[in-house]
Amino acid sequence: MADDYVLGRDLYGSIRLDAQHLLWKLYTGYLLHPEIPESPTMKIAEIGAGTGMWLLDLASQVPQGTQLHGYDLSDEQFPHESLWPSNTTFNKLDAFGEVPDHLVEQYDVVHLRMWCCIVKNNDTARLIGHAIRLLKPGGYIQWEDANLGKPMIRGTTAEEFGRVSSSIFTAVGFHYDWLDNLPEHIRQADLDIDIDIIHSELGEFPPSLVSLSTTTFLAGYVELFRATAGLRLQGLDVPDESGCRALLMDVLAAVRKGGAVYHWRPVTLLARRGATNM
Repeated sequence: MADDYVLGRDLYGSIRLDAQHLLWKLYTGYLLHPEIPESPTMKIAEIGAGTGMWLLDLASQVPQGTQLHGYDLSDEQFPHESLWPSNTTFNKLDAFGEVPDHLVEQYDVVHLRMWCCIVKNNDTARLIGHAIRLLKPGGYIQWEDANLGKPMIRGTTAEEFGRVSSSIFTAVGFHYDWLDNLPEHIRQADLDIDIDIIHSELGEFPPSLVSLSTTTFLAGYVELFRATAGLRLQGLDVPDESGCRALLMDVLAAVRKGGAVYHWRPVTLLARRGATNM
């Protein structure tokens, strides 16, 4: 797969990912879903690991013999090897490609987070198929994501920014129907494997987390505007890059001073692969 990631992998992109990790931890109250049974010999993979913060945080909380493996198309944001816990490794892997033979059915848990700005045109089949092929029979998929198609918006400035962002998402190829019905996308993956959906929810952040959700959301737009400037903004009924940035700052001011609302809604899912093929 070509590396067409539209957000950033620089300092600012890494800070955003780490802030999102904090947001998810505070929202869910867990790293590994409490319904997943832990064992000293379990193997856990994260695809789209980014900065590796979820695995780094998890490493000290799981049994000592647990193996943690992080995968991403790019290794630019991985922590230096000297900082890896003894039970943790990171490697490059295309989550939309074939699973290497040595990784097929190797993991008790596969974790995915924030694929909303990677999946295009509602096409989840390769990503979900990849995740399922990594799982042992009886293994779990744990997924957290942002439904950017149904953000929480209130206020004139926020509504205008929502219109602009929706136009850019469409131009880039981002559609969020799949996040409205993620369980069905998992069940319909092109595999002859039984999948049981244990938990699925489109939630809302409590007031204590709305500010953090808002800032991580708006920080992502700065990266998006930079990536799409000139290439995809031309011909759209939206401001140029500088105009988009100015509108973003207006939204932030309206949220902080005027009571406007602009943040995303969290999607959580836990699914279990059947013990045998259908």
